[in-house]
Amino acid sequence: MKKRPLPPLVRKITHRDFDLQFRRHPTNGKVLMKKDDEALKQAIKNLILTDHFERPFRPEFGGNIRSRLFDLYTSFTKSDFENLIVNAIETYEPRALLDTYSVNVRESSDTNEMFITIRFRNAVTLNDIQLDISLNRVR
Repeated sequence: MKKRPLPPLVRKITHRDFDLQFRRHPTNGKVLMKKDDEALKQAIKNLILTDHFERPFRPEFGGNIRSRLFDLYTSFTKSDFENLIVNAIETYEPRALLDTYSVNVRESSDTNEMFITIRFRNAVTLNDIQLDISLNRVR
């Protein structure tokens, strides 16, 4: 009996995640899901906003950005923020390709806000994605 080769798997890999705002679907009442690029954006935003020692048993996980919000803002601080973001994404998010990344951090001293813009590529769909995050200093 002659063995036939197995057909290659043809499927599109999709990444799905819960919407962390826990919005409900209007008709069936279930929690909405985020797919592909939107799920990746949500994951990176969570990664960036997580400080070290927030996750049990993974003390080094996260971007550790919020702990540095009260530092004096200089050009060194800006490059330090950018390095923290790039290292966190390269280490913990394999779905994001940072070969053509762009991280831009700017501060508004009038409103005590920091604006972070991250441009990267989805490793599965190869779509270019831009993520904008705004951080406020509360105190």
